[in-house]
Amino acid sequence: MAAADDYLEIKDELMGAGDELMLLRYLKPMIDDGASWPQHFAEDADVFNKNPSTVFNPENTVFLIVKPRTETCGKTDGCEYGSWRIMVRDKLIRNEETGKLLGFKKILKFCVKKTKTRGREYKRSWVMEEYRLPNPKQDHVICKIRLLFQTEIGFLLFKHFSYSCGPLPAKQSLPAYGYGFPNPEDEGAYYLQSLIDHENEWPSYVTNDVYCMHPSALVDPHRDQMFARFGLCIFANRTEACGYTDGCESGCWRIMEGDKPISSIMVGEMFGYRRVFKFCEKDIDKHLGKVDGEVMFLTWIMEEYRLAEEEMKDKVLCVIKLHRSFIMAAAGDYLGIRDELMGAGDELILLRYLKPMIDDGASWPQHFAEDADVFNKNPSTVFNPENTVFLIVKPRTETCGKTDGCEYGSWRIMVRDKLIRNEETGKLLGFKKILKFCVKKTKTRGREYKRSWVMEEYRLPNPKQDHVICKIRLLFQTEIGFLLFKHFSYSCGPLPAKQSLPAYGYGFPNPEDEGAYYLQSLIDHENEWPSYVTNDVYCMHPSALVDPHRDQMFARFGLCIFANRTEACGYTDGCESGCWRIMEGDKPISSIMVGEMFGYRRVFKFCEKDIDKHLGKVDGEVMFLTWIMEEYRLAEEEMKDKVLCVIKLHRSFFYTQER
Repeated sequence: MAAADDYLEIKDELMGAGDELMLLRYLKPMIDDGASWPQHFAEDADVFNKNPSTVFNPENTVFLIVKPRTETCGKTDGCEYGSWRIMVRDKLIRNEETGKLLGFKKILKFCVKKTKTRGREYKRSWVMEEYRLPNPKQDHVICKIRLLFQTEIGFLLFKHFSYSCGPLPAKQSLPAYGYGFPNPEDEGAYYLQSLIDHENEWPSYVTNDVYCMHPSALVDPHRDQMFARFGLCIFANRTEACGYTDGCESGCWRIMEGDKPISSIMVGEMFGYRRVFKFCEKDIDKHLGKVDGEVMFLTWIMEEYRLAEEEMKDKVLCVIKLHRSFIMAAAGDYLGIRDELMGAGDELILLRYLKPMIDDGASWPQHFAEDADVFNKNPSTVFNPENTVFLIVKPRTETCGKTDGCEYGSWRIMVRDKLIRNEETGKLLGFKKILKFCVKKTKTRGREYKRSWVMEEYRLPNPKQDHVICKIRLLFQTEIGFLLFKHFSYSCGPLPAKQSLPAYGYGFPNPEDEGAYYLQSLIDHENEWPSYVTNDVYCMHPSALVDPHRDQMFARFGLCIFANRTEACGYTDGCESGCWRIMEGDKPISSIMVGEMFGYRRVFKFCEKDIDKHLGKVDGEVMFLTWIMEEYRLAEEEMKDKVLCVIKLHRSFFYTQER
């Protein structure tokens, strides 16, 4: 057994070893003399069938002995998560002085199988360097396994095709994880020092899109233990839009704390800044998770560090962390408060929530996000259209809803303040106004299907208070009508729970059952056919009704359109870009309860004039896209022209002949 200093010496030698040293100093003695270094080399004959992310520490370089190494290794083997595949074939390792052949080296990469739910690694891949001797009968190999950035892989491949067998320079990448110092000030200074060290060699693998993607696409917080302890370092080229107008389908990064100066540890002079961002989820439920059986409130935080020099202002180091905090109320209380909020009338929102926030500093972070800049944002890009959003806006200025806005549109007042009074005593409790997001019209911008973003803004009667609660929803015109009717009535109670027809499909496993439920929707509304049905669904491109890339509910269930059809529908009508044509004629549908036929279903396909519009990319794969519309109507003669259309987008793999 070597002494501790011998162990460290061998470890350092291995970490910096070139190809020739790996073969002569380690592999050859193992095979010829039975030498072993168990502290440094593990043995695993099955490594090619394992997911390296689950068996290796991403911050360690692993040295393995693989025996036997078979012909299938790196070709047909693998695991459910992915497989090792050869990047470059054997390089001949020769003695640099004599030219004698010493052995071979190939490089393999672990290729992850793509799925719809699997987040990608942040520009890093598992790479294996495999060493073997020239004797074809020997089945021992040494494998050196590391998790590398793309730039490091580039250096490795460049070295593979060069004549030298020496090691790569020791430091070719920026730190992948945070430092985790007890003092945040010291930690910030060290991050800025990292930027100084690399200001003249800004690496090729920095990203511009860290502000435009969900952090779970960069790291798996459940698997990456180093991330859980220290956070993930992302080096980025930022723009002025970062933290203001950018975002992704599932949410956006927004600034929590503005620039804070950071001083050098050694000199004491200010040499950079730190900003803090919070990721705002469109789906509020994604803030909740279980850790060791406890319900936790999860918040993604990003600390952004940049140097003070003007030429370095757009080169930043972002440290992403996931904060966990216990929800003070039990899970049942959380759901109870949420249900209460969803059905709350005006008086309850003012007395139960806004007044305690202002008077006592109460907060419900699981239910109310804070966003002082909401009036300058496009709600379609920051909110989930199927969720009701509750926001705290502080400060609420005089320009809100008057002169502010964004490129896409602006919030404008629909109706002025309604006085909210206690229904028993008549005491003034506060005010409520209603605003609508008005979209700027352009030639290319498709309209929403009769739906608009609406904000109900609540404030207390004290003119010095600049807190307001905003309740934001995407509503049909009939729902807006009910809301306005309620606004001008005396009651402060909530609206009836169901004032509109369903916006999305049901997604039942059995299509027969699904059709019966759609017909039941028609029966329920036969005497109150709503005002927001459309006659032109058959005469317009479906992409004008829904954005299939942004609307996740549509992708899962399809979009419901209630229409007044004519005899021309599906025969002679259409639009500039194509037309709906019948694929399947009337098919009878029976009631689930009674079993009698009570309606019909027809299926339409949208025929594009431009055939290229049938093609699109999904997760990098070329797909054939087909818009389908299922039309449901009741059997009664008087209801034959009142139909429910369910629009879906079908995707199928597109195969082309090899050229």
